[in-house]
Amino acid sequence: MGDKISIALSSFQGSANCAQSVLLAFATDEGLTTEQCLKLGAGLGGGIGHKQHVCGAINAGAMIIGLRFGNSNLNDSDSKQKATVLVAEYMDKCAKRLGSTDCCRILGIDLNNPEAKQKARDAGLFDMVCGNAIKVVCQLLEEDYRKV
Repeated sequence: MGDKISIALSSFQGSANCAQSVLLAFATDEGLTTEQCLKLGAGLGGGIGHKQHVCGAINAGAMIIGLRFGNSNLNDSDSKQKATVLVAEYMDKCAKRLGSTDCCRILGIDLNNPEAKQKARDAGLFDMVCGNAIKVVCQLLEEDYRKV
């Protein structure tokens, strides 16, 4: 599991957003290319387009659960339902571990306020808080949502 966390955190400390970082950590397991991970996660950082709704890392985790347990054809409603139930459970676990599933509550700043964003950057808030969210998501995916 440490490998997934280090891949995700290393990607995040590079130029990937939180969603891209989680997707990149699980790319090989899920048969995704780097390009696919980057494109899929591109608009999810900062809580979906920096609107600070659901955390991008959490969104990416929901996508991984869908890849692992979701339906691959329109007639497979059982797998679709299973993925829906698992994602709902996962969201509850994220909220419990992170205090919320919303970026604005997890991060505690308004990303659209340039001064607040710069203060947060200077204080290392993104590395600490977003890094923790990425770590929690990776742990949950590895511990509770492994496809066997």
